[in-house]
Amino acid sequence: VDTPQTLYDKPSNVFVAGFIGSPAMNFFDAKVERSNGNLIIDSEAFNAVIPKTKASKYEEYVGKRVIFGIRPEDIHDPSFTPADIQTSLVEARVDVTELMGSEIYLHLKAKGDTFVGRVDPRTYMRAGNDVQVAFNMDNIHLFESEGDQATIM
Repeated sequence: VDTPQTLYDKPSNVFVAGFIGSPAMNFFDAKVERSNGNLIIDSEAFNAVIPKTKASKYEEYVGKRVIFGIRPEDIHDPSFTPADIQTSLVEARVDVTELMGSEIYLHLKAKGDTFVGRVDPRTYMRAGNDVQVAFNMDNIHLFESEGDQATIM
């Protein structure tokens, strides 16, 4: 038991991560791999570089299956990405857009995976567009894919 903000920021497992927040956290089956001196999240849909500042805590998971989680607000239109975050670009197709006033929900597809991004309302992205979105890699979540699906801190 903890504060709602702590549960949101540091969920203890996949259930909590998916339950708190709207739209819900996006989840991808993935593997932690090493490539060109970096650790990467390797999913069927994309490869995303783990920031060097976070890499040491994920070293023991190299070669192992994980569940990669990212919240919709941590997926950006690269044209409106905050300058102070570390990003990894992911290619996707926009399936649907929902204008919510102060933001747009992008419903995206990358290979077999679907996911949602909450982006700046000035985005140029429209349904049917092939786009790149920026994942904020400072706020990623990794969960063990076996057992109780605990957060990998």
